Amino acid sequence: MIRVNINETFPIAVTLVDEILAIPATGKTVYYDVRQLPGDVPLSPVLSGTLPESPVEPGIYKTLVSIGEVGTYVVYATCSGFLASTEELIVDNFGEEVLPAVYANRHYNISVEDVIRTTDTPTANQALRNIPKGRTDYIITKIKRDEDTDWSDPVAQGNVYAWYRNDKEKVPYKMGGAS
Repeated sequence: MIRVNINETFPIAVTLVDEILAIPATGKTVYYDVRQLPGDVPLSPVLSGTLPESPVEPGIYKTLVSIGEVGTYVVYATCSGFLASTEELIVDNFGEEVLPAVYANRHYNISVEDVIRTTDTPTANQALRNIPKGRTDYIITKIKRDEDTDWSDPVAQGNVYAWYRNDKEKVPYKMGGAS
């Protein structure tokens, strides 16, 4: 869920994943559409378009938008051949007093990248953790400063490793630990 102040500029950012190969969509045309809830009603004027791919993080598509009316919305992102992405959006009139707390906890200052095992033969480390092909191997988390325009100099960065009970599992039973 995204929560923003009225007329505040915020990012719509998505990574679309191929439902068969479990890889991110790179070099694709990704569309977004913001609609009002309840009823999935188009905005007037319409708030939709194409999401450009990030030059810093391939496979991440994003744009900046703002909404001038308090309400609950849904953001759709689609790309032919890939799973659609949706995100709930709440636009409030917070007022000046709570904005510093909101800015200190912005979701777009944290980047979470799901690294999938794509090779037919697992590495020794992947075999030890029973990583199935096409499933999460590890997750990279980065935190950046508000004023930084890209992720090249994160404040903090770390990996969390997936552990599966066997190589047929679809969901890890444990996340963490050394690889």
